[in-house]
Amino acid sequence: MITKIKFGECLHLLLSALDISNNRLSKAINVDSSLISRWMHEKRIPLYHSNYIENIALFLSQNVLNSFQEQHLNEVINIISVNIDKTVDTKDRIMKALLESQGCSLESKKAALGKKNSNLKSIQRINLSKENNIIIGRKNIISAMLSLIEIAIKEKCINNNVIYMSCNSNINATNFYDDFICLRDVVLKALRNGYTVKFLFKLTCNLTATINFIKFLQPLIETGHFLLYYYKAYDTFDFGRESTIIPSIGALSILSTTPSFGIDSAFYIENQVGIDILSNNFNAILLNSSKSLVKYYTLNKSLEYIDSLDESEKRAGNQFLFKDSLSLLTIPSILFKKLLEKLPFTNNQLIKELELHNCRLNTFLSNLQYYEYFNIYTLNSIQKIIKSKQLSFNFPICINTIDLEIGDIIVIIQNIINLIITYDNYKFALINELSYNNGKNITSFIIKEKHRVYIEYSNLAVSIKEPMIVYALEEHFRESWEHISPVDKNKKDIVKWLEHQIDVLKKQLV
Repeated sequence: MITKIKFGECLHLLLSALDISNNRLSKAINVDSSLISRWMHEKRIPLYHSNYIENIALFLSQNVLNSFQEQHLNEVINIISVNIDKTVDTKDRIMKALLESQGCSLESKKAALGKKNSNLKSIQRINLSKENNIIIGRKNIISAMLSLIEIAIKEKCINNNVIYMSCNSNINATNFYDDFICLRDVVLKALRNGYTVKFLFKLTCNLTATINFIKFLQPLIETGHFLLYYYKAYDTFDFGRESTIIPSIGALSILSTTPSFGIDSAFYIENQVGIDILSNNFNAILLNSSKSLVKYYTLNKSLEYIDSLDESEKRAGNQFLFKDSLSLLTIPSILFKKLLEKLPFTNNQLIKELELHNCRLNTFLSNLQYYEYFNIYTLNSIQKIIKSKQLSFNFPICINTIDLEIGDIIVIIQNIINLIITYDNYKFALINELSYNNGKNITSFIIKEKHRVYIEYSNLAVSIKEPMIVYALEEHFRESWEHISPVDKNKKDIVKWLEHQIDVLKKQLV
Protein backbone atom coordinates (compact mmCIF):
# COMPACT_ATOMS: atom_id res chain seq x y z
CA MET A 1 0.00 0.00 0.00
CA ILE A 2 1.50 3.33 -1.08
CA THR A 3 1.22 6.00 1.57
CA LYS A 4 -0.71 9.20 0.96
CA ILE A 5 0.92 10.87 3.95
CA LYS A 6 3.32 13.57 2.83
CA PHE A 7 6.70 14.23 4.39
CA GLY A 8 5.65 17.26 6.44
CA GLU A 9 2.70 15.40 7.97
CA CYS A 10 4.84 12.32 8.62
CA LEU A 11 7.56 14.31 10.39
CA HIS A 12 4.97 16.18 12.44
CA LEU A 13 3.33 12.91 13.55
CA LEU A 14 6.65 11.29 14.48
CA LEU A 15 7.80 14.31 16.50
CA SER A 16 4.43 14.54 18.26
CA ALA A 17 4.49 10.83 19.14
CA LEU A 18 7.88 11.23 20.84
CA ASP A 19 7.21 14.71 22.25
CA ILE A 20 10.20 16.22 20.41
CA SER A 21 10.23 19.89 19.39
CA ASN A 22 11.41 21.32 16.07
CA ASN A 23 14.28 23.11 17.80
CA ARG A 24 15.50 19.95 19.48
CA LEU A 25 15.49 18.05 16.18
CA SER A 26 17.28 20.88 14.36
CA LYS A 27 20.08 20.90 16.94
CA ALA A 28 20.39 17.12 16.84
CA ILE A 29 20.83 16.89 13.06
CA ASN A 30 22.72 20.19 12.82
CA VAL A 31 20.35 22.23 10.63
CA ASP A 32 18.62 25.56 11.11
CA SER A 33 15.22 25.33 12.80
CA SER A 34 13.69 27.24 9.87
CA LEU A 35 14.49 24.27 7.62
CA ILE A 36 12.51 21.96 9.91
CA SER A 37 9.60 24.40 9.69
CA ARG A 38 9.80 24.44 5.89
CA TRP A 39 9.79 20.63 5.87
CA MET A 40 6.71 20.59 8.10
CA HIS A 41 4.86 23.01 5.82
CA GLU A 42 5.91 21.17 2.62
CA LYS A 43 7.81 24.21 1.38
CA ARG A 44 10.95 22.11 1.17
CA ILE A 45 11.39 18.33 0.92
CA PRO A 46 14.69 16.46 1.52
CA LEU A 47 15.97 15.19 -1.82
CA TYR A 48 16.47 11.51 -2.57
CA HIS A 49 19.85 10.16 -1.36
CA SER A 50 20.37 13.06 1.09
CA ASN A 51 21.59 12.26 4.61
CA TYR A 52 18.69 13.99 6.33
CA ILE A 53 16.37 10.99 6.45
CA GLU A 54 18.92 8.67 8.06
CA ASN A 55 19.99 11.34 10.58
CA ILE A 56 16.39 12.01 11.59
CA ALA A 57 15.62 8.28 11.92
CA LEU A 58 18.72 7.69 14.06
CA PHE A 59 17.92 10.58 16.40
CA LEU A 60 14.25 9.65 16.79
CA SER A 61 15.02 5.97 17.41
CA GLN A 62 17.41 6.95 20.19
CA ASN A 63 14.63 8.91 21.90
CA VAL A 64 12.06 6.15 22.29
CA LEU A 65 12.26 6.05 26.09
CA ASN A 66 9.33 3.89 27.18
CA SER A 67 6.60 1.51 26.04
CA PHE A 68 4.04 4.33 25.79
CA GLN A 69 6.17 6.22 23.28
CA GLU A 70 6.84 2.99 21.40
CA GLN A 71 3.09 2.36 21.17
CA HIS A 72 2.47 5.92 19.90
CA LEU A 73 5.27 5.48 17.40
CA ASN A 74 3.82 2.21 16.09
CA GLU A 75 0.41 3.84 15.66
CA VAL A 76 1.95 6.66 13.63
CA ILE A 77 3.94 4.25 11.46
CA ASN A 78 0.78 2.21 10.80
CA ILE A 79 -0.97 5.39 9.62
CA ILE A 80 1.88 6.16 7.25
CA SER A 81 2.24 2.67 5.79
CA VAL A 82 0.83 -0.70 6.81
CA ASN A 83 3.57 -2.55 4.93
CA ILE A 84 6.39 -1.77 7.37
CA ASP A 85 7.56 -4.99 9.04
CA LYS A 86 7.11 -4.75 12.83
CA THR A 87 10.03 -7.13 13.40
CA VAL A 88 12.47 -4.62 11.92
CA ASP A 89 14.33 -2.46 14.47
CA THR A 90 12.93 0.96 15.42
CA LYS A 91 15.41 3.03 13.43
CA ASP A 92 14.73 1.14 10.19
CA ARG A 93 10.97 1.36 10.67
CA ILE A 94 11.15 5.13 11.22
CA MET A 95 13.44 5.47 8.23
CA LYS A 96 11.07 3.42 6.07
CA ALA A 97 8.15 5.64 7.12
CA LEU A 98 10.11 8.80 6.33
CA LEU A 99 11.23 7.45 2.96
CA GLU A 100 7.67 6.49 2.03
CA SER A 101 6.37 9.97 2.87
CA GLN A 102 9.37 11.60 1.20
CA GLY A 103 8.51 9.72 -1.99
CA CYS A 104 4.87 10.80 -1.71
CA SER A 105 5.85 14.48 -1.43
CA LEU A 106 8.53 14.48 -4.12
CA GLU A 107 6.44 12.56 -6.65
CA SER A 108 3.43 14.80 -5.94
CA LYS A 109 5.59 17.85 -6.60
CA LYS A 110 6.87 16.33 -9.82
CA ALA A 111 3.32 15.62 -10.96
CA ALA A 112 2.19 19.14 -10.04
CA LEU A 113 5.18 20.67 -11.82
CA GLY A 114 4.52 18.51 -14.86
CA LYS A 115 0.90 19.65 -14.95
CA LYS A 116 1.94 23.28 -14.50
CA ASN A 117 4.53 23.03 -17.25
CA SER A 118 1.96 21.35 -19.46
CA ASN A 119 -0.46 24.22 -18.83
CA LEU A 120 2.23 26.80 -19.49
CA LYS A 121 3.25 25.10 -22.72
CA SER A 122 -0.36 24.91 -23.85
CA ILE A 123 -0.52 28.69 -23.98
CA GLN A 124 2.04 29.98 -26.46
CA ARG A 125 3.35 33.44 -25.66
CA ILE A 126 2.61 36.30 -28.04
CA ASN A 127 5.47 38.55 -29.03
CA LEU A 128 3.97 41.90 -28.10
CA SER A 129 4.96 44.82 -30.30
CA LYS A 130 3.53 47.98 -31.82
CA GLU A 131 3.19 46.15 -35.12
CA ASN A 132 1.05 43.43 -33.51
CA ASN A 133 -1.42 45.54 -31.55
CA ILE A 134 -4.69 43.79 -32.43
CA ILE A 135 -5.22 40.41 -30.75
CA ILE A 136 -8.05 38.05 -31.64
CA GLY A 137 -9.20 35.02 -29.60
CA ARG A 138 -9.43 34.30 -25.88
CA LYS A 139 -6.35 32.04 -25.79
CA ASN A 140 -4.29 34.68 -27.57
CA ILE A 141 -5.51 37.35 -25.16
CA ILE A 142 -4.49 35.26 -22.15
CA SER A 143 -1.13 34.66 -23.82
CA ALA A 144 -0.74 38.43 -24.30
CA MET A 145 -1.56 39.06 -20.62
CA LEU A 146 1.05 36.48 -19.60
CA SER A 147 3.65 38.05 -21.87
CA LEU A 148 2.93 41.57 -20.60
CA ILE A 149 3.26 40.59 -16.93
CA GLU A 150 6.40 38.57 -17.61
CA ILE A 151 7.94 41.65 -19.25
CA ALA A 152 7.11 43.61 -16.08
CA ILE A 153 8.71 40.95 -13.86
CA LYS A 154 11.98 41.33 -15.78
CA GLU A 155 11.90 45.09 -15.24
CA LYS A 156 13.12 46.54 -11.94
CA CYS A 157 10.12 47.39 -9.79
CA ILE A 158 11.00 50.90 -8.51
CA ASN A 159 8.45 53.66 -9.08
CA ASN A 160 5.57 52.44 -11.24
CA ASN A 161 5.02 49.24 -9.30
CA VAL A 162 1.27 48.80 -9.78
CA ILE A 163 -0.46 46.38 -12.13
CA TYR A 164 -4.11 47.16 -12.92
CA MET A 165 -6.39 44.26 -13.85
CA SER A 166 -10.14 43.95 -14.24
CA CYS A 167 -12.49 41.01 -14.70
CA ASN A 168 -16.03 42.12 -15.54
CA SER A 169 -17.26 39.05 -17.42
CA ASN A 170 -19.46 36.43 -15.81
CA ILE A 171 -17.12 34.15 -13.91
CA ASN A 172 -17.69 30.43 -14.25
CA ALA A 173 -15.52 28.99 -11.47
CA THR A 174 -14.60 25.78 -13.28
CA ASN A 175 -13.81 27.43 -16.57
CA PHE A 176 -11.80 30.35 -15.22
CA TYR A 177 -9.69 28.02 -13.08
CA ASP A 178 -8.70 25.97 -16.11
CA ASP A 179 -8.16 29.02 -18.27
CA PHE A 180 -6.44 31.33 -15.82
CA ILE A 181 -4.37 29.09 -13.54
CA CYS A 182 -1.24 30.02 -15.52
CA LEU A 183 -2.14 33.69 -15.31
CA ARG A 184 -2.57 33.44 -11.54
CA ASP A 185 0.89 31.89 -11.19
CA VAL A 186 2.47 34.69 -13.20
CA VAL A 187 0.61 37.35 -11.18
CA LEU A 188 1.82 35.65 -8.00
CA LYS A 189 5.38 35.84 -9.27
CA ALA A 190 4.94 39.57 -9.96
CA LEU A 191 3.58 40.11 -6.44
CA ARG A 192 6.59 38.33 -4.97
CA ASN A 193 8.86 40.53 -7.07
CA GLY A 194 7.57 43.75 -5.50
CA TYR A 195 4.50 44.62 -7.55
CA THR A 196 1.11 45.56 -6.13
CA VAL A 197 -1.93 44.40 -8.11
CA LYS A 198 -5.21 46.34 -8.11
CA PHE A 199 -7.88 43.92 -9.29
CA LEU A 200 -11.42 45.13 -10.10
CA PHE A 201 -14.25 42.64 -10.53
CA LYS A 202 -18.03 42.40 -10.47
CA LEU A 203 -19.68 40.39 -7.70
CA THR A 204 -22.02 37.61 -8.70
CA CYS A 205 -25.14 36.30 -6.93
CA ASN A 206 -23.92 32.74 -7.55
CA LEU A 207 -22.70 31.63 -4.10
CA THR A 208 -20.72 28.65 -5.38
CA ALA A 209 -18.95 30.81 -7.96
CA THR A 210 -18.16 33.38 -5.25
CA ILE A 211 -16.66 30.78 -2.91
CA ASN A 212 -14.58 29.21 -5.68
CA PHE A 213 -13.42 32.64 -6.83
CA ILE A 214 -12.17 33.56 -3.32
CA LYS A 215 -10.48 30.15 -2.96
CA PHE A 216 -8.83 30.60 -6.34
CA LEU A 217 -7.41 33.98 -5.28
CA GLN A 218 -6.12 32.79 -1.88
CA PRO A 219 -2.42 32.55 -2.86
CA LEU A 220 -2.58 36.11 -4.20
CA ILE A 221 -4.37 37.46 -1.12
CA GLU A 222 -1.77 35.84 1.16
CA THR A 223 0.93 38.15 -0.22
CA GLY A 224 -0.75 41.22 1.27
CA HIS A 225 -0.26 43.14 -2.01
CA PHE A 226 -3.25 41.91 -4.00
CA LEU A 227 -5.87 44.65 -3.63
CA LEU A 228 -9.39 43.56 -4.54
CA TYR A 229 -12.06 46.06 -5.58
CA TYR A 230 -15.72 45.49 -6.51
CA TYR A 231 -18.32 47.75 -8.12
CA LYS A 232 -20.44 49.74 -5.63
CA ALA A 233 -23.53 49.25 -7.77
CA TYR A 234 -24.34 45.55 -7.94
CA ASP A 235 -26.25 46.03 -11.20
CA THR A 236 -23.34 47.75 -12.93
CA PHE A 237 -23.35 46.71 -16.56
CA ASP A 238 -19.77 46.72 -17.76
CA PHE A 239 -19.45 43.23 -19.18
CA GLY A 240 -17.27 42.76 -22.18
CA ARG A 241 -14.70 45.40 -21.20
CA GLU A 242 -11.60 44.34 -19.32
CA SER A 243 -8.02 45.52 -19.04
CA THR A 244 -4.51 44.69 -17.93
CA ILE A 245 -2.35 47.79 -17.51
CA ILE A 246 1.26 48.11 -16.40
CA PRO A 247 2.34 51.78 -16.35
CA SER A 248 5.49 52.56 -18.36
CA ILE A 249 5.41 49.11 -19.97
CA GLY A 250 2.19 48.37 -21.81
CA ALA A 251 -1.57 47.90 -21.65
CA LEU A 252 -4.25 45.60 -23.00
CA SER A 253 -7.74 46.96 -23.60
CA ILE A 254 -9.89 43.82 -23.84
CA LEU A 255 -13.34 43.66 -25.41
CA SER A 256 -16.18 41.28 -26.15
CA THR A 257 -17.78 41.28 -29.57
CA THR A 258 -20.28 38.48 -28.98
CA PRO A 259 -23.61 38.28 -27.09
CA SER A 260 -22.06 35.82 -24.59
CA PHE A 261 -19.74 38.57 -23.25
CA GLY A 262 -16.77 36.23 -23.47
CA ILE A 263 -13.56 38.15 -24.13
CA ASP A 264 -12.44 37.63 -27.71
CA SER A 265 -10.64 40.79 -28.88
CA ALA A 266 -8.01 43.17 -27.51
CA PHE A 267 -5.89 46.17 -28.39
CA TYR A 268 -2.28 46.22 -27.19
CA ILE A 269 -0.93 49.70 -26.41
CA GLU A 270 2.72 50.53 -25.93
CA ASN A 271 2.36 54.29 -26.43
CA GLN A 272 2.92 56.07 -23.10
CA VAL A 273 0.08 58.55 -23.65
CA GLY A 274 -2.31 55.69 -24.37
CA ILE A 275 -1.12 53.77 -21.27
CA ASP A 276 -1.64 56.88 -19.13
CA ILE A 277 -5.18 57.37 -20.47
CA LEU A 278 -6.15 53.78 -19.59
CA SER A 279 -4.42 54.01 -16.17
CA ASN A 280 -6.21 57.26 -15.32
CA ASN A 281 -9.53 55.78 -16.43
CA PHE A 282 -8.96 52.71 -14.26
CA ASN A 283 -8.12 54.87 -11.21
CA ALA A 284 -11.20 57.04 -11.83
CA ILE A 285 -13.39 53.92 -11.76
CA LEU A 286 -11.72 52.72 -8.55
CA LEU A 287 -12.25 56.13 -6.92
CA ASN A 288 -15.81 56.79 -8.00
CA SER A 289 -17.45 53.44 -8.68
CA SER A 290 -15.79 50.77 -6.54
CA LYS A 291 -15.09 49.68 -2.97
CA SER A 292 -12.15 47.82 -1.48
CA LEU A 293 -13.09 44.23 -0.68
CA VAL A 294 -10.22 43.09 1.57
CA LYS A 295 -8.67 44.95 4.51
CA TYR A 296 -5.17 43.83 5.44
CA TYR A 297 -3.71 43.77 8.97
CA THR A 298 0.02 43.37 9.39
CA LEU A 299 2.20 43.37 12.51
CA ASN A 300 2.04 47.15 12.88
CA LYS A 301 -1.76 46.98 12.64
CA SER A 302 -2.28 44.18 15.17
CA LEU A 303 -4.04 46.44 17.69
CA GLU A 304 -6.37 47.68 14.95
CA TYR A 305 -7.15 44.04 14.14
CA ILE A 306 -7.95 43.21 17.77
CA ASP A 307 -10.21 46.27 18.04
CA SER A 308 -12.03 45.18 14.88
CA LEU A 309 -12.51 41.66 16.27
CA ASP A 310 -13.82 43.13 19.53
CA GLU A 311 -16.28 45.34 17.69
CA SER A 312 -17.45 42.41 15.57
CA GLU A 313 -17.94 40.11 18.54
CA LYS A 314 -20.25 42.68 20.16
CA ARG A 315 -22.63 42.47 17.20
CA ALA A 316 -25.77 40.38 17.47
CA GLY A 317 -25.74 37.14 15.51
CA ASN A 318 -24.27 33.68 15.20
CA GLN A 319 -20.52 33.14 14.90
CA PHE A 320 -18.51 30.52 13.05
CA LEU A 321 -14.89 29.73 13.81
CA PHE A 322 -12.18 27.38 12.62
CA LYS A 323 -8.79 27.32 14.36
CA ASP A 324 -5.78 25.03 14.44
CA SER A 325 -4.85 26.48 17.84
CA LEU A 326 -6.98 27.30 20.86
CA SER A 327 -8.83 30.59 20.97
CA LEU A 328 -7.91 32.93 23.82
CA LEU A 329 -11.62 32.94 24.71
CA THR A 330 -11.20 29.39 26.03
CA ILE A 331 -8.86 30.71 28.75
CA PRO A 332 -10.39 31.95 32.04
CA SER A 333 -9.47 35.50 33.13
CA ILE A 334 -7.42 34.45 36.18
CA LEU A 335 -5.23 32.08 34.18
CA PHE A 336 -4.96 34.59 31.33
CA LYS A 337 -3.53 37.17 33.76
CA LYS A 338 -1.03 34.63 35.08
CA LEU A 339 0.13 33.77 31.56
CA LEU A 340 0.34 37.40 30.45
CA GLU A 341 2.65 38.17 33.37
CA LYS A 342 5.20 35.83 31.75
CA LEU A 343 5.41 38.11 28.70
CA PRO A 344 7.62 41.22 28.53
CA PHE A 345 4.73 43.66 28.85
CA THR A 346 4.80 46.97 30.67
CA ASN A 347 2.24 47.41 33.44
CA ASN A 348 0.09 49.60 31.18
CA GLN A 349 0.23 47.05 28.36
CA LEU A 350 -0.69 44.28 30.80
CA ILE A 351 -3.69 46.23 32.09
CA LYS A 352 -4.88 47.00 28.55
CA GLU A 353 -4.59 43.37 27.41
CA LEU A 354 -6.45 42.14 30.50
CA GLU A 355 -9.24 44.68 30.02
CA LEU A 356 -9.61 43.71 26.37
CA HIS A 357 -9.64 39.98 27.17
CA ASN A 358 -12.22 40.42 29.94
CA CYS A 359 -14.39 42.54 27.64
CA ARG A 360 -14.21 39.96 24.83
CA LEU A 361 -14.81 37.09 27.26
CA ASN A 362 -17.88 38.76 28.80
CA THR A 363 -19.30 39.49 25.34
CA PHE A 364 -18.65 35.88 24.30
CA LEU A 365 -20.41 34.41 27.35
CA SER A 366 -23.30 36.85 27.07
CA ASN A 367 -23.89 36.14 23.38
CA LEU A 368 -23.77 32.38 23.99
CA GLN A 369 -27.11 32.69 25.79
CA TYR A 370 -28.84 33.93 22.64
CA TYR A 371 -26.78 33.03 19.58
CA GLU A 372 -25.14 29.90 18.23
CA TYR A 373 -21.35 29.65 18.16
CA PHE A 374 -19.99 26.97 15.85
CA ASN A 375 -16.35 26.21 16.73
CA ILE A 376 -14.21 23.75 14.78
CA TYR A 377 -10.78 22.86 16.19
CA THR A 378 -8.23 20.30 15.09
CA LEU A 379 -7.29 17.59 17.56
CA ASN A 380 -3.79 18.95 17.34
CA SER A 381 -4.93 22.24 18.90
CA ILE A 382 -5.42 20.30 22.15
CA GLN A 383 -2.69 17.71 21.76
CA LYS A 384 0.10 20.16 20.99
CA ILE A 385 -0.36 22.09 24.26
CA ILE A 386 -0.44 18.78 26.14
CA LYS A 387 2.74 17.50 24.47
CA SER A 388 4.72 20.74 24.20
CA LYS A 389 3.37 22.28 27.43
CA GLN A 390 3.31 25.57 25.55
CA LEU A 391 0.64 27.94 24.35
CA SER A 392 1.06 30.33 21.42
CA PHE A 393 -0.54 33.71 21.96
CA ASN A 394 -1.55 35.53 18.78
CA PHE A 395 -1.98 39.22 19.46
CA PRO A 396 -2.64 38.51 16.62
CA ILE A 397 -0.05 38.09 13.89
CA CYS A 398 2.57 38.74 16.59
CA ILE A 399 3.07 35.30 18.14
CA ASN A 400 4.36 34.76 21.66
CA THR A 401 4.91 31.28 23.06
CA ILE A 402 4.43 30.75 26.80
CA ASP A 403 5.47 27.73 28.87
CA LEU A 404 2.54 26.07 30.64
CA GLU A 405 2.40 24.14 33.88
CA ILE A 406 0.41 20.92 33.89
CA GLY A 407 -2.13 22.59 36.17
CA ASP A 408 -2.58 25.39 33.61
CA ILE A 409 -3.37 22.88 30.85
CA ILE A 410 -5.91 21.14 33.10
CA VAL A 411 -7.63 24.49 33.79
CA ILE A 412 -7.88 25.27 30.06
CA ILE A 413 -9.31 21.85 29.15
CA GLN A 414 -11.73 21.90 32.08
CA ASN A 415 -12.93 25.35 31.03
CA ILE A 416 -13.66 24.04 27.52
CA ILE A 417 -15.63 21.16 29.08
CA ASN A 418 -17.62 23.65 31.19
CA LEU A 419 -18.46 25.75 28.12
CA ILE A 420 -19.61 22.68 26.17
CA ILE A 421 -21.79 21.42 29.03
CA THR A 422 -23.19 24.79 30.15
CA TYR A 423 -24.20 26.35 26.83
CA ASP A 424 -26.48 24.57 24.39
CA ASN A 425 -25.59 27.20 21.80
CA TYR A 426 -21.90 26.31 21.97
CA LYS A 427 -21.46 23.88 19.06
CA PHE A 428 -18.02 22.29 19.31
CA ALA A 429 -16.23 19.96 16.89
CA LEU A 430 -12.83 18.28 17.12
CA ILE A 431 -11.57 17.03 13.75
CA ASN A 432 -8.52 14.98 12.87
CA GLU A 433 -6.06 17.26 11.09
CA LEU A 434 -5.14 14.37 8.75
CA SER A 435 -8.63 14.60 7.27
CA TYR A 436 -8.38 18.37 6.97
CA ASN A 437 -6.05 20.04 4.51
CA ASN A 438 -6.87 23.57 3.38
CA GLY A 439 -3.77 23.62 1.23
CA LYS A 440 -3.07 27.13 2.41
CA ASN A 441 -1.22 28.92 5.13
CA ILE A 442 -4.43 29.75 6.98
CA THR A 443 -4.33 29.42 10.78
CA SER A 444 -7.93 30.41 11.45
CA PHE A 445 -11.03 32.08 10.11
CA ILE A 446 -13.92 33.71 11.94
CA ILE A 447 -17.30 34.62 10.49
CA LYS A 448 -19.71 36.94 12.30
CA GLU A 449 -23.15 36.52 10.83
CA LYS A 450 -24.16 39.37 8.48
CA HIS A 451 -21.16 41.41 9.56
CA ARG A 452 -17.62 40.39 8.71
CA VAL A 453 -15.21 37.57 7.87
CA TYR A 454 -11.69 37.36 9.32
CA ILE A 455 -8.99 35.12 7.87
CA GLU A 456 -5.68 34.73 9.70
CA TYR A 457 -2.55 33.62 7.86
CA SER A 458 0.84 32.94 9.44
CA ASN A 459 2.13 36.44 8.63
CA LEU A 460 -0.96 38.64 8.30
CA ALA A 461 -4.72 38.77 8.68
CA VAL A 462 -7.52 40.05 6.44
CA SER A 463 -11.15 41.00 6.92
CA ILE A 464 -14.05 41.18 4.45
CA LYS A 465 -17.34 42.90 5.25
CA GLU A 466 -19.08 42.82 1.85
CA PRO A 467 -22.52 41.23 2.61
CA MET A 468 -22.64 38.80 -0.33
CA ILE A 469 -19.17 37.41 0.44
CA VAL A 470 -19.99 37.11 4.16
CA TYR A 471 -23.25 35.31 3.37
CA ALA A 472 -21.56 32.98 0.88
CA LEU A 473 -18.89 32.02 3.43
CA GLU A 474 -21.54 31.52 6.14
CA GLU A 475 -23.35 29.05 3.89
CA HIS A 476 -20.06 27.38 3.02
CA PHE A 477 -19.22 26.96 6.73
CA ARG A 478 -22.66 25.51 7.50
CA GLU A 479 -22.25 23.03 4.66
CA SER A 480 -18.79 22.08 5.95
CA TRP A 481 -20.25 21.60 9.46
CA GLU A 482 -22.85 19.18 8.10
CA HIS A 483 -20.08 17.11 6.51
CA ILE A 484 -18.21 16.66 9.81
CA SER A 485 -18.61 13.14 11.21
CA PRO A 486 -21.30 13.04 13.96
CA VAL A 487 -18.81 11.53 16.41
CA ASP A 488 -16.47 14.51 15.92
CA LYS A 489 -19.15 17.00 16.99
CA ASN A 490 -21.03 14.93 19.57
CA LYS A 491 -20.72 16.79 22.87
CA LYS A 492 -20.74 13.68 25.07
CA ASP A 493 -17.97 12.04 23.05
CA ILE A 494 -15.86 15.22 23.03
CA VAL A 495 -16.28 15.76 26.78
CA LYS A 496 -15.34 12.14 27.43
CA TRP A 497 -12.17 12.52 25.34
CA LEU A 498 -11.24 15.80 27.05
CA GLU A 499 -11.81 14.30 30.51
CA HIS A 500 -9.48 11.45 29.58
CA GLN A 501 -6.78 14.00 28.70
CA ILE A 502 -7.24 15.59 32.13
CA ASP A 503 -6.88 12.18 33.81
CA VAL A 504 -3.63 11.56 31.94
CA LEU A 505 -2.32 14.99 32.97
CA LYS A 506 -3.27 14.45 36.61
CA LYS A 507 -1.19 11.28 36.70
CA GLN A 508 1.80 13.36 35.63
CA LEU A 509 1.31 15.53 38.70
CA VAL A 510 1.72 12.57 41.05
